[in-house]
Amino acid sequence: MSTEQDIHDSIDDAAETVGSVWPIHSFVTANPLSGFEDQPFTEAVAQASELLGGRGYPSPETFRQALERGQIDRDVLEAELADAGYEADPETALSRMETAAETDTDEPETAVDRVDHVLTKWLSAFLDEGRAHWALPDRDLGFYGVFRNVATYDGQIPDRGVVADLPATPTETIETVLEDYPEEQWSAIFETQLAALPGWTGFIKQRAADESEWQSRYPITVAGYLAARLALLDAVDADLAPDDTATDGPTAADELAAAFLSAWEGTYREDLVDAVSAESETRAEAEPSGRPDAQLVFCIDTRSEVLRRHLEDTGDYETHGYAGFFGVPMEYGGYDAEVSVEACPPILDAHHTITEEPTDPETRADHDHLAGIREAAAEIVETIEANAATAYGFVESAGSGYGLALASRTLVPGRVHDVFDSVDETIPDDHDFCSPSVDTLTLEEKVGYAETAFDLMGWDHFARLVVFTGHASETANNPFDSSLDCGACAGNPGGPSARVLAKICNADAVRAELRERGFDVPEDTVFLAGEHNTTTDEVEVYDGAVPESHADDLAALRADLETARKGRLPNAWAGATPSARPSARRQTGPRPAPSGGWPATPASSSGRES
Repeated sequence: MSTEQDIHDSIDDAAETVGSVWPIHSFVTANPLSGFEDQPFTEAVAQASELLGGRGYPSPETFRQALERGQIDRDVLEAELADAGYEADPETALSRMETAAETDTDEPETAVDRVDHVLTKWLSAFLDEGRAHWALPDRDLGFYGVFRNVATYDGQIPDRGVVADLPATPTETIETVLEDYPEEQWSAIFETQLAALPGWTGFIKQRAADESEWQSRYPITVAGYLAARLALLDAVDADLAPDDTATDGPTAADELAAAFLSAWEGTYREDLVDAVSAESETRAEAEPSGRPDAQLVFCIDTRSEVLRRHLEDTGDYETHGYAGFFGVPMEYGGYDAEVSVEACPPILDAHHTITEEPTDPETRADHDHLAGIREAAAEIVETIEANAATAYGFVESAGSGYGLALASRTLVPGRVHDVFDSVDETIPDDHDFCSPSVDTLTLEEKVGYAETAFDLMGWDHFARLVVFTGHASETANNPFDSSLDCGACAGNPGGPSARVLAKICNADAVRAELRERGFDVPEDTVFLAGEHNTTTDEVEVYDGAVPESHADDLAALRADLETARKGRLPNAWAGATPSARPSARRQTGPRPAPSGGWPATPASSSGRES
C-alpha cells in the first residue's frame, strides 16, 4: 500500500503534463505543451493530443491554402516528405491527412461530461477572486472541505458511492475510490483525470504554487481537486482504468503534418533571410540620415506593428521593439490601487517593489476628491443593480430614465463611451502627480537595466526625445480584459514599466555611468514614457520630464502620432499599391513580420513571442 507521501508525489508527477494557467486578472499566454518540453516536438504533440485533446497541427485545409499561396515551397516540401518516408505528391499526402481528420463530432453527452459540468460549477465559485457579488460561503475550509459540505445539496450529484459520505481528507478519498484498481495503474489514472480539464488543473497548479492572499485565505490543492473528481466519477460508475488503445506515438497523419509544417517553416526562414539581407544591403548603400526627430520603443506586440510603420511615414522617426516590461521585473502598486501586481512576465520573479510617490500635493488633492465621488457613485449603482432585494425596485423607480440609459448603451455605445471618458478625464492620473519610486534599486541595477535595453536595441545614437511606449487596451463587460493588455507585464498595462525605465535613464548618475560603458547619451536627450492604447491606437505621451526647450519637439511628435493613428484605421491602405504603402525605413529591433512584405508566420514548433 502506498503511503500518503507516495500518493502526493505521484499526483505531482502526473500534473507535470499540464501547464500552469494564470488567474483572470493576469490572463496571459501559456504554452500548452510546457509539460512536454523534455520530448521531441513530434512526440510531444502526439502525447498531448491524446491526453489533452485537440489538434496539434494546422488543419489539412490550412496547409493546402499555404501551398497554393506559395508559402510552402514545393521542392522543400517534397524533400521533407521523402525524409519522413513518404514518396507521395503533396496533394495525395493532403488527402490522406483529410481522411484521417474526419471524425464524428456529434457524440452524446457522457457521464464524464456531467462530472465536468459539476466540477466546473464549483471550481468557478470557489476560485472567484472578488468578481462575484455573492461569494461562496465557507471557502476558508479549502476546496475539498467546501465540496464535502455542498455535495449533499447538489441535485446533479448522485447520492451513492464515496461521494455520499466523503472521508475527511483527499488522500483517504483517493485511496477509497481506487482500492479496486492495481496501484501500478494509479499514476496513469491521475494523469488522465488531471488532463480532463487542463485549464482548471493548470490554474489550480498556479494558485497552489502562489503565495497570494487568495490562496492563503482559501486554499486549493491539486490533490483536493483530484479527490473531488474521483469521488464524482465513482458516483456515476465511470471506468477509471487506463485506455490500452491509446496511441503510443505519432500517427501517419501526424507524420505528414509534421513534414508540411517543417516545410512551411523552412520556406519562411529562407524568405525571411532573403528579405533581411536585401534590407541590410539597402541600408548600407543609403546616405546617413542624421539624428532622428524622435526614437520610440514599443512592445514587441503585433498590435503596435502597423502604427510603428505609419509613424515612420509621417516624419524622420525611428522605432524599436523591446519586451513591454522594459526589462525591469517589478511588483507595481498604483497610487490608489487596492493590491499590487507583478508587472513582468509570469515566468519571472518580481525583484523590485515599485510604488507611486506623490510629488504634486494640489493635483493629488484634486484626484482624491474626484476619484472618491466617482467611486462612491459607482458602488451605489452597482450595489443596487446586483442586490436581489432592490434590483427590480431600482429599475421600476428609475422608470423611463433607466430604459433610456439601456437603449443608449445599445444603440449609440460610442457616444455613451465618450461621456464616461469625459468624466474620467477630469480625474488626474497617477502620472500627473506621482513619480515611480526607484530609490530601492541600486545604481548598479539601474545602470544594468538601461545598458541592457540600449545594448539589445543596438543604439549608438540618441534623439532629443526618446519615448518608452508601453501598451494597454480598453474594453467593456469583458472579464478577460487583461488578456488584451501587455503579456510581458503579466496582463497589465505597460505604461508604469515605461515610466520606471524613463526615470532611470534620466538620472544623472545613471547617464554618467552609461557614458563610461560606451553609451554617449547627449545632454539634450530626454527620456519619456507613454502608453499605446491598442484598441483605439491613441498614444498618450507623459510629459512630466519635458523641459520647455523640448516643448516644440513634443508637440510635433504628438501631432504626428495622431496622424499615424488615423492612417492606421481600417481601409487606410485600401486600393493602394505596395509601393504607395508606408515604408519601414527606420524600424529596428525585434519585430514581427509585416503582413504586406514577408510571408505569414506558420504555427511554429519552436515557440514564438506573444
